[in-house]
Amino acid sequence: MLKFNTAALLEKVGRLKRKKTKDKRKKPSSLTMMIIPNTHGTAVKSYNVPMWLVKCCVTISATCVLIVGYFVTGYFYLNYVARENEELKQINMAQAKEIKELKGITGDMAQKLQALIKLDSEIRAKVGLTKGVKEEKAVRVLESSRSFDRYQFMTMGLGGPGTNQIQLPQNAMVPYIAEEPADSGLVSANDQQVSEQQEVMELPALEGEMDTLEELKEQLAQMDALLTQQAENIGKLKTDVEKRLAEENARPTAWPMIGRLTSPFGWRKNPYSHRGSEFHPGIDLAGPYGTPIRAAADGVVTFAGWKAAWGKNILISHGYGYVTQYAHNSSLLVKEGDKVKKGQIIARLGSTGRSTGPHLHFGVAKNGKWINPLNELKH
Repeated sequence: MLKFNTAALLEKVGRLKRKKTKDKRKKPSSLTMMIIPNTHGTAVKSYNVPMWLVKCCVTISATCVLIVGYFVTGYFYLNYVARENEELKQINMAQAKEIKELKGITGDMAQKLQALIKLDSEIRAKVGLTKGVKEEKAVRVLESSRSFDRYQFMTMGLGGPGTNQIQLPQNAMVPYIAEEPADSGLVSANDQQVSEQQEVMELPALEGEMDTLEELKEQLAQMDALLTQQAENIGKLKTDVEKRLAEENARPTAWPMIGRLTSPFGWRKNPYSHRGSEFHPGIDLAGPYGTPIRAAADGVVTFAGWKAAWGKNILISHGYGYVTQYAHNSSLLVKEGDKVKKGQIIARLGSTGRSTGPHLHFGVAKNGKWINPLNELKH
């Protein structure tokens, strides 16, 4: 029988296991490359490559890949940046052109706006719209006052015959303003406001450093606002000029007839008794019987008929507080409510009423007060 040494066998198995484990833990120091030809009978070739060489090759290869990738990426990025720069260059050129055009437009708008403001000021100065006072209506106050009879009320240009009120032109109902001088300018509620606006109105400066579209757009917005404001001012100016022209047409500046001045305005001796003095609220113009009597200004006839000492008498309301009187006529060619033009024949010279011979009594009332006609008539 065979006898086994169990202890020796176990020790030998342990050594084999430890050797095998050690061999597994040991790292290879090289790689073997084998070339096996496809042809039978040809020897197999093998090459032993050290591990450090393999590591160097892998490292160099990875580095080359990274370098090539970097340059390729840089190339494409530079191309992209170049394209972007070209596009930005084109955009900048277009914006520069647009800015230049907008600068030209802004400059033209500024010049036109300055011209409009200057024109506005010149027109206002020429037609006398540099100052004014506010109008207030006093028709109801006058109507409620018992101290005004019907005829005296009509001399103020505020009433008509009987209960039938005459429709006067627009702005004819101008109230009595006690403290207002006779040579005051046209009443315009907007004059002072417009003047103040023009005083503070400043055009934005067009300076060379204004190079961005945002600045230009802001500039154009300001210019547009100023143009809108000036357009409103021009509209107000148009209204004021029309009002001023209407007032000029309402002023009795035309002589009612060609004749000789026989009695001035103011205090005079009584032409009948030659005793004492009396106030003459107009002027007397003598001439041949039947001489044409003409309206001194545009207006509406508010009275045409017999009036005691005045004989055949005409009252014309011209608006803006102006009323003219034509007395002692031989015949009347207009009636109440007729609209007349400056220079239109309205009557014939006569000697009706309290008169010493053929003559015209011509009177001018302003805001209910008789004034000297010679101050209104053009010489």
